[in-house]
Amino acid sequence: MRGTFAGLCASSSARVFGDVKTKLWLRIAVLAAIVAAIASGVAFYAIRPVDGPLANSTAPVTLDPALVAQTSVLASAGDLAAQLQMGVWWLGDQGHPQDYRQAAEWLRQAAESGNSNAQYHLATLYQAARGVERDFTNALSWFKKAAAQHHVAALFNLGSMYEAGQGAARDTAAAAGYFQQAAELGDAYAQYNMARRCEEGHGVARNLVEAWKWYELANAGGVPDTLHARAAIASRLSGDQLREAHRAVEEFRQRSAVSQKGSP
Repeated sequence: MRGTFAGLCASSSARVFGDVKTKLWLRIAVLAAIVAAIASGVAFYAIRPVDGPLANSTAPVTLDPALVAQTSVLASAGDLAAQLQMGVWWLGDQGHPQDYRQAAEWLRQAAESGNSNAQYHLATLYQAARGVERDFTNALSWFKKAAAQHHVAALFNLGSMYEAGQGAARDTAAAAGYFQQAAELGDAYAQYNMARRCEEGHGVARNLVEAWKWYELANAGGVPDTLHARAAIASRLSGDQLREAHRAVEEFRQRSAVSQKGSP
C-alpha cells in the first residue's frame, strides 16, 4: 500500500470521513465521569449530552470494507491519521464492529505519537474501563497531554475529574481552572459550569458580574435552562454592574472572533 491516509480520504468517494482533526473530540461523552461523580456524591454543574460511539453502537453499517482494509494497512505502516481513524472505528463509529481492546491499541499508538484526539479518546477508555482496566491516574495523565494542546473536551474532563477527586485529590480550585480554560475556548457547557461557580463561589471568588457573563454565553451556546438563572443574577446587579457584564460578553466575543480568524 502506497500513499497516506490523507490521500486515501481525498481519493475515496465513500461517505465516511468527517473532519478528523477538529471534530473527533465530540464523539465520546463523559459518561464515566458522570457515573463516578454521582456515586461519590459530587454534583456536576453541567453535563455534556451523550453523543458518539458510546451512545450509539447500533448505527447502520456505512463503511466500505475495502476502505477499512486499506486504512488498516496504512495504520500498521505507522500513518498517524489512519491509526486514529482505526481506533475511532473500533469504538463502534459509523457502524464498524465495536471492540474496545482494539480501539485502545490503535488509539495508544496515535496518542504516543502526540495526537490530542487519540490522547483524549484513550483517556476516556481508562476512565470508563472499556478495553482497558479502569485507571483514573492514566486517564488524568492522557487528558492532561491532550489539554496541553488546547483540547476542549479534555479540559472539561480534567475539571470533572478534579471536582470528583478521580486520579488526584479533590481540588475545586484546580477543577475551576480547567473548566475556565474550556470556557475561554468557547465550550458552552464549561461556560455554564463557570457561571454556577462564579455565582456560588465554588472554587473561584464569588463574582455575579462574571456569573451573568458566563450564563449569557452559555445560553448563546445552546445550554438549556440558562435564561432563568441569567435573569435571577440580573435582578441582583446594579445598573452599572449589568452594563459591565454586557461589556464583558462583548469583549469575550471580540476576542473569540479574532482568535477564530487567526486559526488555520
